[in-house]
Parts: sequence; structure tokens; C-alpha cells
Amino acid sequence: MNRRNLIKSVAGTGGLLAVGSAPAIAQSETAKIPADLSDRRIPKIKITQCDTIMTGRDVYVRIETDAGIVGYGDATNHFLPNSVEGMLKDLYPYVVGEDPQRIEYIWQSCLRRRFMRGGPSTGSAIAGIDQALWDIKGKLAGMPVYQLLGGLARTSVRLYSGVTGMTAADAANQAKEKVARGLTAIRFRAFHSHDVNDYHDHKTAVYQQIEYLEALREAVGEDVDLILEVHGRYDPEWALKLFELAKPFRPFFVEDPIRHENPEALKWLREHTDLPLAIGERYHSKWDFRETIENQYVNYLRPDVNHCGGISEMKKIAAMAEVYYINLVPHNNAGALGSAASLHASLAIPNVTIMEAGQIFSRNPNTAVVKPFPTVVDGYAFPLEGNGLGVSFDEAAAARIPFKNTTMQPRLKAKDGSVRDF
Repeated sequence: MNRRNLIKSVAGTGGLLAVGSAPAIAQSETAKIPADLSDRRIPKIKITQCDTIMTGRDVYVRIETDAGIVGYGDATNHFLPNSVEGMLKDLYPYVVGEDPQRIEYIWQSCLRRRFMRGGPSTGSAIAGIDQALWDIKGKLAGMPVYQLLGGLARTSVRLYSGVTGMTAADAANQAKEKVARGLTAIRFRAFHSHDVNDYHDHKTAVYQQIEYLEALREAVGEDVDLILEVHGRYDPEWALKLFELAKPFRPFFVEDPIRHENPEALKWLREHTDLPLAIGERYHSKWDFRETIENQYVNYLRPDVNHCGGISEMKKIAAMAEVYYINLVPHNNAGALGSAASLHASLAIPNVTIMEAGQIFSRNPNTAVVKPFPTVVDGYAFPLEGNGLGVSFDEAAAARIPFKNTTMQPRLKAKDGSVRDF
């Protein structure tokens, strides 16, 4: 049997690669693991092709090997899809021809062999490549990715989901419906009614946030955690006013209270409130997180596995944060593939408090291209047990769904016509 056929055979049975006297080991046959694995060998394989699949609103990475094993990753950044597509074209030459099992080497190559580096397009492109490599590695090993990351640090992951609504009553009704389905944490923000008019005023937005917060607290009671999303909208003094007014309603944390470009600006807020704070969905590497972690500006970090360089980088960010007793609340607005990657990482990382549900908790989840979503019981997501990332990818379905380019984000302005942040 040649090398390619060997790997195809093993991958097809879901077993660990083995040659010589050591047999392939299926996941369900752990009791049959031989005492001596000294003859076990893992044949080297090569990446032969990388492709970008753009379908619906998503950007996926497909990596094919000479063993016939294909891995998939989610590189979706809904704000910059065309930039990510271009970045992937620039990165693929650093990937093709390499051994897909050398995940860290390829990660380093994609970043450090390029003179210009960093930013959201790089973070998402490397994330998609990284996820696809972990998918391949899990399929080769015949086990879920979380096992390769050190195994289960927890047996399930608590989820939260967001609500919207043009009025506080709308948001409160959505929250009650999600709590009735088992969720124990809800995220929200107000000012949707002003976004449609491209308008933002700090004072108006602060008091509308409190109106929503009060309505949601009344609707769901004291046992449900409420996450107050600010979206980086406020100047620091207005963020502090929000904290003051929100405190009686006991938010779980306040997310992105100010803009993210200058982390040191969080210092003043940290010194003037004891409300838990969170930031990080617009950080794209461990270097972006460093200052916030070292100065302990926030209680929670919010890396997104599709934006921050993938599973490999999220693990490193978590390890940096663990030194300072800072926990992760992974950001996730992805479909089944990105959600699977986020779940595998969250299951294996010790300092994860809760994970954003993304489309996991949607009433009509989109599973036309990738499925399944994980099982959710009482607001907790349970492991996907298939090999690799544990999902299937329907390339024919993806080809049938045209890519829908991102629409322009609200061009927010103040009453005097000056630019405001989205």
C-alpha cells in the first residue's frame, strides 16, 4: 500500500494513522490501544491546493492534500470580505506544498514572511487557513480538534445570544423568548432606531441604553445575565455616565464601552467604575491584546476565532490572559463552521466564561452549506464529536448560493454633521 492509499484508508475508518505492527485505533476502541506504539509512523503529506469559497455572506477556506483529505476553515469578516479574499490570495503561496500537520510553522510563515502584516484582513485570512489545518489534523488523527488541543477543559460551554429591536419592548419580548428556550444570558444594545437614520448622539444613546436595560431586566428577572453592548460608540465621559446609570440593573459586563484604537484610554474608565468591562472583537492578534492584558484594563477579552488568527492564536491569547486571571468571552457571529471552531477552542481553553452563540441559537439556522450546529441543552453547547471540526461542507450547495457583497455600514453623524463611530 502506498503512502496516499494508507492515509485514505485510515482517514476513511476514522482511526489514528499507524503502520507496521501498530494497528489503526478507532476513537470508540480506546480499550484496545496496544501497549507498544514504538512502530507507529505518521506519513508526511503535502498541501496541493488552496481555494477560497465565497457563498452567501461567508468566506471559506478549502485546503486539499495529496492524501485526498480536505480541510475547511471560516475566514468570514462581514465588514471586509473582499479584503480577506485578496489577503488569502497573497497567503496561499506560503501554504501550498507544505505539510498540513505543521500548523504552527504555517501560521508563522503566513505572518512573518510578509513585510506588511497585521490588521483585520490578515487576522481573518490566517484564521481561515488555521482552522482548515486543524480540521485536516483532526481528520488524520481520527478525533475531534478539541482532543488535539489538550482535551476537554469543560464538558460544555455556556452560550449567550443577542437581541435587537427598534423599541425596548421589542427587545424585551425577544429576550423572553430566548430565555424560554433555555438561554441564561442575553446581550443587547439600543440605538437601532437611530442607526437607520445615520444618526448618533451620545446622550440620547446612553439614556436609550438604560431604557432597554430596565425593560430587559424586568422581562427576564434577576437570574438571567444581561450583557450591555456599546459597540465602541461613546466618548469616555459618556461611557462613564452609562456605567453610573446601568449599575442598579447589574449588567454581567459592558462590552466595547469606547473605541478600541488606544487601549490606554480604558485606564481612566477602569479607575472610575467597578462594573465588569470587556473588549477585543476588533483585536486581531496576541500583540493587539497585549497592552490590555498587561494593564488589566478589562475583566473579559473577546477574541473571535474568525478574526484573531484562528484556533492557534486564540489559545495563545487565552494563555496570556490566564496569567492575569482574565477570562475569555469569545465573540462569534458565525455560521456552523466558525461556530464549530469557536466551540472546539472554548472547550479546551481553561479560562473561558461564556461564548457568543452566533447562529447556533437561531430559530432558522443556515445549514445549507455547513452542518451541524452543536446540540444545546439549557443554554449550554455540547461537543461536536466528529473528526476534525466535526462538520460537513457541501461544496455543491455553496456553488449554488451566490455571494452577497457587504452593504455599506451606517454613515453615522452627530447633529452638527460630524462623523460618529459605528
